[in-house]
Amino acid sequence: MVCMLALGVSQAHAQSAVTNPPPAAERSAVAYDPRQHDALIAERRAGRIASAQALQQLKDWLALPQGALDDAARRRLASDAIAIAADDGRFAEAVALGRQFPPGQLRDYALGPLAVAARRTRDLALQGETIAVWRARQPAAREPRIHEAFWRLDSGDIAGAETLYRELAQPMPTELADRVALLELRGAVARAGGDTLQAMSAYSEASTLRPERSDLRRETDFLLADSGAESSAFEDAEAAERAKPGAFSALALSTLQQRALGQRLRWATKERDERLGPARVVALDRVLADQEVALGRLDAAAAAAPPADAPEWHAVRVRLLSDRLLALVERGRPADAIALYGTLQAAGTDVPSYGLAAAARAFAQERRSVDAVPLYEAAIAKAGPALQMPADSHFGLVYAYQDTGRFEEAEALLKRIEDATPAYLRLAPETRRPNSQYTDVNGMRGLLALYGDKPALAQKSFATLTGEAPLNAGYAYGAGLTERLREHPEAAVARFEAQAADAPFDISARAGHVEALLDASEFAEARRRAESLEADAGDDAEVRNLARKRRAITGPLLEVEAGASTGGSALASREWRVDSRLSSGLIDDQWRVFYDQSLGHGDTSIGDANRARAGLGLRWERGRWLAEGEVQRGNGGPYRTSVAGRVDYRAGDAWRLSATYDGDSKELPWKAKVTGVGAREAGASVGYVVNESRRFDLGWKQLDFSDGNLRNGVDFTWQERWISTPRFQLETRLGVDASRSRAQDVAYFSPSSDATAQLAVRAQWLNWKSDERQFFQAVEVSGGGYRQAGFGTGPLWSVRYEHRWNLGPRMTLRYGVSISSHPYDGVRERQRGVFLNLSMPLP
Repeated sequence: MVCMLALGVSQAHAQSAVTNPPPAAERSAVAYDPRQHDALIAERRAGRIASAQALQQLKDWLALPQGALDDAARRRLASDAIAIAADDGRFAEAVALGRQFPPGQLRDYALGPLAVAARRTRDLALQGETIAVWRARQPAAREPRIHEAFWRLDSGDIAGAETLYRELAQPMPTELADRVALLELRGAVARAGGDTLQAMSAYSEASTLRPERSDLRRETDFLLADSGAESSAFEDAEAAERAKPGAFSALALSTLQQRALGQRLRWATKERDERLGPARVVALDRVLADQEVALGRLDAAAAAAPPADAPEWHAVRVRLLSDRLLALVERGRPADAIALYGTLQAAGTDVPSYGLAAAARAFAQERRSVDAVPLYEAAIAKAGPALQMPADSHFGLVYAYQDTGRFEEAEALLKRIEDATPAYLRLAPETRRPNSQYTDVNGMRGLLALYGDKPALAQKSFATLTGEAPLNAGYAYGAGLTERLREHPEAAVARFEAQAADAPFDISARAGHVEALLDASEFAEARRRAESLEADAGDDAEVRNLARKRRAITGPLLEVEAGASTGGSALASREWRVDSRLSSGLIDDQWRVFYDQSLGHGDTSIGDANRARAGLGLRWERGRWLAEGEVQRGNGGPYRTSVAGRVDYRAGDAWRLSATYDGDSKELPWKAKVTGVGAREAGASVGYVVNESRRFDLGWKQLDFSDGNLRNGVDFTWQERWISTPRFQLETRLGVDASRSRAQDVAYFSPSSDATAQLAVRAQWLNWKSDERQFFQAVEVSGGGYRQAGFGTGPLWSVRYEHRWNLGPRMTLRYGVSISSHPYDGVRERQRGVFLNLSMPLP
């Protein structure tokens, strides 16, 4: 029975030879006779009847009434049935018989098979009981002691098993069977102790001594897989199976194939990261195709396997599907990965940790971080201490927390990661070897500050990091991204251009470069680089996300501004207006055709007026320049047909210059419209941008009325953000303006001179965040003074409440209400209003 020891190692390694029992009509139903028993055993040994048929006859005799059999016959029948069942691989039946007929009632020759069956089914209690009886009956025999050693290994007593092995090895046995059994034990002990090479040596030596033992070959191949050569182990097993069918069970082959495909997936992922172009995903596609073949092979074999093997087949299938889940994510097919995970989830499958992490990545790539968070958390919890911090799952969870507005949890996890990541490796061969993960964590700290609306802190962090490690691609990317978000487009382009020279194949750097070019309106160069990047790495999640953003920026766009108010008699007692623009996508990387429409209505004390104007125009935008012009036609007035234009120039990252002209001004007072007066509008402005938190603007505007009146005005604005956190921003806007009008004897409000000084305080809260989708509430309170010639100075104030939704790249919706108080001609008026602004990219 020593030759059967390997059958108890694991279910995946064992052979399953199942023969269907004969129909009931063919079974002998005669009374028990010892001579018939002897003949049955002889026929079975000679191979003239199947093991299943012999076993069924033995079980039929055992089922006879108690008085039909004496104890000796029943013990012999049970012993033979257990031996045949174990030898035929029907271990569950052998164990069931062993429970019905305890080891103490069995003959000696049945104890070994029962011990193997108990080990095979992981019934440690029955295994130990059987070995104890066996040792008591044969205290000097080697075989029960070897079985005891295996039982100790199964019980976790590696030291006890090793002690038994040393006792059995002194002196070294000379009998071939004993030597092979001892080598098997040595291999099992070494394997349990983690010494894979020693275990492989033992099994290889045993296989050399007994080349007909397929189970020894199986053990060697599984150990080869354990040592990191999964693909070689599977190829070796397939070759052995072709040379000698039955050398490997279907379960063993499927297990090795799953492990080999897992290793090939890791290789294919590394190959993808080291290549560009279509060739980078060829290996991944092959793995996916081979996984489909392996699944078909596994399902077909599992359907024909005995029910006792079902848990092992299920475990292999779950691992193979989890590998496929990861392969789909790595191949850039997150939607397919999510669909596969949904199937596993619906079936109640217990997905392993790495499968959960892969599903989390798929949800994150599809901008569904709210679904990714619980999966990342479950993956980390399931992995337990085996997952060393920081792992990719920890980094992914930090970003997922950030993308769902759970900023405190993101900060807490990042702090734990920092505490667990020293600057130098603790167990390196030499002292003070730098820890590469330490640089990744530092980069994440800077990015987290940037994504958390703390760009000044991020800029300081990346300035320090790039100074210490100027060639670090992650730090350079973070510095370039910071310049972008600090509204320094040209500085950002310069940083990414420098990084393109240092790291020309870095995907993140190339994607960042394209986004910086888009910010700088260098659309042609952005397109060329984006197309090159998509050709080189179109499967990458960052590249796919960039393509989506670029389509939104360069594609057609609908913009709507609408408002209505009531309560002001000086300008209009009631009014509403809707201005909209529909723009084409970029043509030749610089041109857009647009259609403008303006509709409005005003009720005044001298009559009502309607306004309708449509215009068709052309916009040119390239680099620092933006120019547009349009031909427009209104529903009436002296300037019914007119033109409008605009020119903007960005003089570096700081200065912004602009000039505008409108031949039929939309700022025309309603009372002027009622009396048939029109106005042409001209303006110019200069702005100085320090960063996203500080800006100064100086502007001039002139309204040239058709009745000879002329109004000139200047204004100065200082905007400052004082508090900026992930959830809350507080900023102020100080505005001062003054104007003069040539004529006062007109029907509309036209003071000879007036001036305003006003301070506005705006507070904004983030209430909801899901990736790029956000919801803000904002309150703006302003107050100041208004001075009008002939009427002195009076206070003015306003309160504005709004909702703002960011629903994706360039898609925003703002709406709200306002109330204000303003003196006109010495009379205080209170206005109430509503507004809505929409910006929406079109497909």
